[in-house]
Amino acid sequence: MIDKISKLAAVAKVLDDLHEKGIIGSYAIGGAVAAAFYSQPINTIDLDIFFLFEPPQTGIIISLEPIYDFLRDRGYKFDHEFIYIAGWPVQFIESSHDPLWSDALRNARIMKVNQIEAKVLPPEHLVAMWSETGRTKDVAKIEEFDKAHAMKRELLLAVLERFGKLEQWKKIQDNLSDEYKF
Repeated sequence: MIDKISKLAAVAKVLDDLHEKGIIGSYAIGGAVAAAFYSQPINTIDLDIFFLFEPPQTGIIISLEPIYDFLRDRGYKFDHEFIYIAGWPVQFIESSHDPLWSDALRNARIMKVNQIEAKVLPPEHLVAMWSETGRTKDVAKIEEFDKAHAMKRELLLAVLERFGKLEQWKKIQDNLSDEYKF
């Protein structure tokens, strides 16, 4: 666990540097690593960072080159979509194209692990994202959040309704407690 905390601290420092240099704006941890802040740790090999460019890119195609250039200049290694920071494969996910993801960033929570502060996507937004994919592993994460009482019913329902995810939710809610059946 200490190793993961030190890796998280290293990644947080890099994210702060990217933000201070004006390369990225808002950012937060998502995916399985974010889930560990609210529930049982989930085995994962990578760290998902949801972010917005600052200033926003205006082209049809979003390019991660500003991030890649910054990190390449500092000696970080690359492997396909991953950038290795402190030995951890980090994937950057630009989030301006998806209203749910953008809202999740606006509502990111500050979580503390030892002395490290990390911005983490809210649990209600995470489960809405996972319900959208409907993958078995994502539904399992939602079920774990249910068991851990990691989400608030009213907030979850509001997110699902606001972003048109309620019908998809109904397709995956069978194994959830009655509290989260809508």
